[in-house]
Amino acid sequence: MLYFPQLSSGAISQLPLRRRTGYRTLLNQPLGGSEIRVEDADLFERSWELPLDELSDGEWQAIQNLFFATEGRLKSFLFLEPGENLLAWSQNFTAAAWTATGVSVTGGIGDPFGGTAASSLSGAGSITQSLNIPAWLQYAASIWARTSGPGAGLQLSDGGSQQQTAGFISDGQWRRYSLHTAWTTTSETVQFRVAAPGAVDIYGAQLEAQPAASAYKKTLAVGGVHPGARFDSDTLGDRATGPGRHSSIVRIAWTPSQT
Repeated sequence: MLYFPQLSSGAISQLPLRRRTGYRTLLNQPLGGSEIRVEDADLFERSWELPLDELSDGEWQAIQNLFFATEGRLKSFLFLEPGENLLAWSQNFTAAAWTATGVSVTGGIGDPFGGTAASSLSGAGSITQSLNIPAWLQYAASIWARTSGPGAGLQLSDGGSQQQTAGFISDGQWRRYSLHTAWTTTSETVQFRVAAPGAVDIYGAQLEAQPAASAYKKTLAVGGVHPGARFDSDTLGDRATGPGRHSSIVRIAWTPSQT
């Protein structure tokens, strides 16, 4: 799997970074002089401009290795958007992205912020979302949960022997739980799971490719996982300011209709 590497800090990029979303409009001009404009549903593009300063030799070499492997813009790679929620449907636990095992899911219950966007799990089992991403990168998982029974918790696994768990406190109070992983594994699967041996209320599932959880970002059908991304240039500049000190601006583009 070709993927954009993390820095030694565990982050994908430094800040501030720039993200642009582009759409295309189709224009039809009949002989009468009027105009008909419609959105081109076949073209949607997102691009990023990542500033990278004072990288070590190892950090810069990892980016160079990817650039050489993709031959610049020719081949694609997996890009995990910095600071974004990698999960799809982060509040809709009845969506197809989630697999419920031994539990039933009821939406529309009271959430931690006074709304009705939380969901209730009943039964004895789990709800899971699996992502095809490198398990050996660093990840931060988080979710709000409340339960009055023991044994429930947030779990992150590589689909095999590697697993990290954050147990829920059984006092019936909303809390945000988080955990961090830095595994040594060759798995290309990461599974986000809530284990529910009894009734559990949940809200705001989030997974990020970084060492610690940040503010919650709601997602719909698409999270921050972008397969088929490409470098947006056939050159990779290196402003070396000294031994082991590399700086550059890396541009990446993702066009789903062309993946």
